[in-house]
Amino acid sequence: MKASYDVVVIGGGVAGCAAALAARRHGKTVLLIEKLTVLGGLATTGHIAIYLPLDDGYGRQVIGGISEELLKLSAKYVYYGDDYSRWKEKGMRYECKFNAPAFSLALEEALLDEGVEILYDTLFVGAVVENNACKSILTQSKSGELEFGCKAVVDASGDADVFHRCSQATAVAPNNLAIWLYATEATNLKTQLRGGADAPGLKLVSLGTVDTSKSHDEISRPYYGDSCESITRFVVDSHKRLLDCIKLDSSVVPASLPGMAQIRMARRIEGCYVLSTKDANMHFEDSIGGTGDWRKPGPVYEIPYRTLIGSTLGNVISAGRCISTSEEAWEIIRCIPQAALTGQAAGSAASLAIDGDVCLQSLDVESLRETLRKDGVILDVNKR
Repeated sequence: MKASYDVVVIGGGVAGCAAALAARRHGKTVLLIEKLTVLGGLATTGHIAIYLPLDDGYGRQVIGGISEELLKLSAKYVYYGDDYSRWKEKGMRYECKFNAPAFSLALEEALLDEGVEILYDTLFVGAVVENNACKSILTQSKSGELEFGCKAVVDASGDADVFHRCSQATAVAPNNLAIWLYATEATNLKTQLRGGADAPGLKLVSLGTVDTSKSHDEISRPYYGDSCESITRFVVDSHKRLLDCIKLDSSVVPASLPGMAQIRMARRIEGCYVLSTKDANMHFEDSIGGTGDWRKPGPVYEIPYRTLIGSTLGNVISAGRCISTSEEAWEIIRCIPQAALTGQAAGSAASLAIDGDVCLQSLDVESLRETLRKDGVILDVNKR
């Protein structure tokens, strides 16, 4: 046993960072374990440099708390976009384009300033479970095999890795092929401009169809993110698509490649409730926050606490894209603002469960909701 912590967070993406901040602010010792060497996950290493809207598309803000805090943090040091602070008066959505490396550095600074311990270049490889509770986390790194004791775990892996390794029920979804990258030119018809913040001389692009005689569906096939073979196939095929584009037109000059597989939906938990599109504009008594639909104005979803937990594992809670949702709702919940929202809820819930010496399934949800409300989360967005 290397050390013990109140809360261990698996995954240093936006969800994991939000969970770590929330738990630390509630007085807990926190260890965040990240397999890469930068924070932010898909938002930074994956080049998805768009902090999607915190509003419902009609001028009403529906996400606050740490999610709003991180939106502002993403633009703290380097920012090329429009003035997001005037989104209402300018008729915009409350979103932010950001510089990915600067956001990653700002995240690290913020976590260290709060007293969160970070362990980079470290793989989560397993857990010791006794009596439906995770007693310790197993890792592999340059230091060898290390074990860390814990009172609670936040699974912010993006792939429900902790739940899966603890033999809890999970589900997977298919993904189409995509690759986002920075390029020095983005005029080629086989690429499309994206909305991310562009450094001088660089454009954030994602590749479209290479062979314009074929539809996107004809050259795509489902990719799953639950095995090393499938992820490797996704990465190799996306690299091939980029290389084919370069071969066809030398004006496409890549400046960087994503440092991780850009799979949108990998593995998620089968929680105590599965959020779906039928829940649009519905109110839940155990709501831990709400979100609009980044794709269109109108629908607003409240996220039940039950989507963050399984039925049996008493001290492990999920955050980010691996919470319990169905495919279409998964498309909404998987994004950056929602990851931060559920991360804050997970870190806060873990802290309260430790304080009350109760399992997450027995947590007083109203106490959690009051804590989140005090911490800036916007609750009951669909309550009439």
